[in-house]
Amino acid sequence: MINSVCKQRGNFTVEFAIVGVFFSLLLVFSTDVIIKLSVKGKLDRMAFSAVSVIKERTQLFSESSLASLDQNTINSEASKAYSIVTASMRRTMGNFDTDKFGFVLYVRQGDSVLKNEINLGSITCSSSAPSKELSFTTTFGRDATLYQVVLCYDTDNWFGNLIGKDFSMVSSKAIIMGR
Repeated sequence: MINSVCKQRGNFTVEFAIVGVFFSLLLVFSTDVIIKLSVKGKLDRMAFSAVSVIKERTQLFSESSLASLDQNTINSEASKAYSIVTASMRRTMGNFDTDKFGFVLYVRQGDSVLKNEINLGSITCSSSAPSKELSFTTTFGRDATLYQVVLCYDTDNWFGNLIGKDFSMVSSKAIIMGR
């Protein structure tokens, strides 16, 4: 009788160890996903805000200067938007690190991309310019200008480190039509 009780304790210990490992993996995975979703939500809001600010600032340009947006104007607007976004991210994320942040602005007008990529920030976001299929001609006969902002942030890779994969990059993209 005593011998069977000792065997039962051994079985319980082995079963608890197996279940404990799976429970720990589930806990780490859930925490990692929650952190990434939180960062994704913040990036979504910031990407939409940045592209909206850039689009609204073009309302200040005259019709002739809007038709010939030059590289200096686009770079200037991108730098201003980058400053706004990084300041906002510092306020919303207590542990925000600009070395883990990337900002990309694309401007497409008709068939041409006015700037292939304005990449500000310390990391490079993997993205592409807005599709040509999204561009159209307005009722005034001009090609509509499309602005696309891509934000990315390199988060901790808790679960990925356990299984040998990299799931650290979180990104968000927002596109808006200018005038």
